[in-house]
Amino acid sequence: MGRISVPVQDLKDTATQLQNIGDLIGNSATLFHAAGDREDFESIAGDSRLAEALDGFDKAWVAGHERVHDNVKKFSENADAISENFTKTDDDVANSLDESKKEA
Repeated sequence: MGRISVPVQDLKDTATQLQNIGDLIGNSATLFHAAGDREDFESIAGDSRLAEALDGFDKAWVAGHERVHDNVKKFSENADAISENFTKTDDDVANSLDESKKEA
């Protein structure tokens, strides 16, 4: 019978790093944070069409960040669940073997 080796600590470390990445993505700057609002875009850009384009880009950028942030969060949660399940299964098997030895 072969041995199964699962790098549980690596999974936990990965989950932690993913959470850190998610936090960084959530805290990243947007043009809105830099300028304040669309009217400020106009004062920076000097043209209302460019300001509208910047506003549209900024909104799409934020939506993309939110999608990536949600995906990173879900992947992190899944990595945590996997490591917890492997650890629980390992503990359950070890306890069963210990009980079997006592009964023998």
